[in-house]
Amino acid sequence: MNRTKLLTIAVLGLLVINLITLIFIFNNKREHHHDPRGNQSHQNEGPKQLIIDFLHFDSSQQKQYEGIIKIHQVKSREIKKTLNELHELLYDELKNNSINKNKADSIIQKIADCHINFEHLNFEHFQKIKSICKDGQIENFNDFVLDLTHLFGPKNGPRNGPPN
Repeated sequence: MNRTKLLTIAVLGLLVINLITLIFIFNNKREHHHDPRGNQSHQNEGPKQLIIDFLHFDSSQQKQYEGIIKIHQVKSREIKKTLNELHELLYDELKNNSINKNKADSIIQKIADCHINFEHLNFEHFQKIKSICKDGQIENFNDFVLDLTHLFGPKNGPRNGPPN
């Protein structure tokens, strides 16, 4: 076998191996993986379905949960809108030649208050979810609580990363 044929076969073999590897990687990303507790992972699903599955809600509980979600979403949007408006006011202060420190401090305090309100809202949201759990589901809820920070906390630091 001459050298050119050998190199051609080797290159084709490597291409086939790379193609198989890529197919394997992309297929595995679409499948559900299992966590150490034996539950299905919900990496690609929203929190709604994750909670329904984890707590084993029946259809009646799912309807109640839908109502809880809608109220939470409306209130969350209101807080986020207020936060955006306050941030705009705060950063508009930077345009001034002399910054009014009292005004900036007041806006920063309002931003902090919004964050506190948001945490209260989330806490109350999960209290409402717990309230619709049946006796056999409370243990699952308590297990779920252990994962709340990981599941719903900040993902990778600030929204857009630190400024350069």
